[in-house]
Amino acid sequence: MIISSLLSFFFPLHCSLCGSSDNLLPDTFLCAPCCGDIRLNINACPHCAEPVPEGVGYNSQVCGRCLHKAPVYDRCWSPFVYAQPLEWMIQQLKFAEKLNFAPLLSNLMCEHLPLTHYQQHPPDVIIPMPLHSRRLKQRGFNQSQMLVKPLAELLGVPVDSYSAQRLRDTEHQTGKNVRQRQLNMKGAFSFDNKCDYQYAVIFDDVITTGSSVTELCKTMKRAGVSRVDVWSLARAERLR
Repeated sequence: MIISSLLSFFFPLHCSLCGSSDNLLPDTFLCAPCCGDIRLNINACPHCAEPVPEGVGYNSQVCGRCLHKAPVYDRCWSPFVYAQPLEWMIQQLKFAEKLNFAPLLSNLMCEHLPLTHYQQHPPDVIIPMPLHSRRLKQRGFNQSQMLVKPLAELLGVPVDSYSAQRLRDTEHQTGKNVRQRQLNMKGAFSFDNKCDYQYAVIFDDVITTGSSVTELCKTMKRAGVSRVDVWSLARAERLR
């Protein structure tokens, strides 16, 4: 306690976004106003977690895509909307190597994880969205693996970063429409189900159209996984 107080005196903590040292929330390194600016995905499609218009009760409205065709995955949990300031934080982690954002973002997810549900129905494994070996070498880390590790520890569920592999160094999805994203991801993954997983969770940092998680889910189900849920830190609003 004394050491902690001395450290706080000589090295005062600051909000990771605005730099303020006032109203800091525990375990987040964010001040209360900045944390309040991060949009919770409260009004979400119960199937794919796509944000739906505000004013609609949670779990009450299925989005248009899921009404037309249900997703191949069984459940999707995504606690935040991909919007500022969270969008900037994720981009800083991925592209500017601001690795200090990883535990901050993980703590935010842990606060909103439907813990009771997943403690009663724990998955066999969590699969981070794999990067192609070339991109992993360039970046030096897999942000999805970093982000999901604290959630896995909270649930006591293993993380498997080897069974799923990205076969092609696919083009970046930015700027592509839904159909282009689907074609870009087709046949992009392999999955070795040597551990005979029956219930797995795919984790990706951001879901935009769901093309990546959908393709990986198809691959995993073809390999014998019976149930596949999807988790992400953030869910983008509809891309036309």
